[in-house]
Amino acid sequence: NNIDTVIHVDAASGGFVAPFVVPDLEWDFRLEKVVSINTSGHKYGLVYPGVGWIVWRSPEYLPAELVFNINYLGADQSSFTLNFSKGASQVIGQYYQLIRLGKHGYRVIMSNLTRTADYLSDSLHQLGFVIMSQKGGAGLPLVAFRLDQSADKHYDEFALAHQLRERGWVVPAYTMAPHTEDLKMLRVVVREDFSKSRCDQLLTDIKLCLQVLDDMDREQIKTREQYVKQHVSNSHKAKHGHHHYKNEKHSLQGKTGKTHAVC
Repeated sequence: NNIDTVIHVDAASGGFVAPFVVPDLEWDFRLEKVVSINTSGHKYGLVYPGVGWIVWRSPEYLPAELVFNINYLGADQSSFTLNFSKGASQVIGQYYQLIRLGKHGYRVIMSNLTRTADYLSDSLHQLGFVIMSQKGGAGLPLVAFRLDQSADKHYDEFALAHQLRERGWVVPAYTMAPHTEDLKMLRVVVREDFSKSRCDQLLTDIKLCLQVLDDMDREQIKTREQYVKQHVSNSHKAKHGHHHYKNEKHSLQGKTGKTHAVC
């Protein structure tokens, strides 16, 4: 539209995947309008939660009002961070991974994750699921899938998710965006520790869960879901919401009873 504006790229997960799986994909500083990129080290950067990164094309694109300047220990220092007094263990972990693995190591890991995701996608397609995600590095190494509506099953994706939960798998089920709420899906995010053998275990359990659901009627499925919610899942059972904050309209805890957002 001939809009002359700079671009910030939120590469939360893909920033540690695309450069190694599809290096020719231009989304970064090779595009002249891109001036800043952020990515999450605690996702595909292979570091435990708590670290994220943002880089700028050059210093002039970082607003001066965001820079913290201080005379500390006899010298002028400037820094930009969203936290001040905080442990640096995640930064050290990220530094170690970058030095130890390097470009080649990350390329091997991310390529292997992509192959595993493609294998899972192909296997689920053979089981009759409709695949909603892309393969071959066109997207993240994840598989989004749903039941084939033409199969006219008497259960939905949530019922399958509950059955998998009983077997130790936390595979989230979702309804889609507004105006498509009747469309449901399941999603598997392939991480470094999700090996092909573990993938085969998941596929075996999905087959078993489908067989169990096929043999159950609607009432049995509903009863079983209630049992899982009460005895297997811990979601929505938090009791830590303090009554003092109950009626607050400006705080997260007042609105939801939770003290922090979902990562």
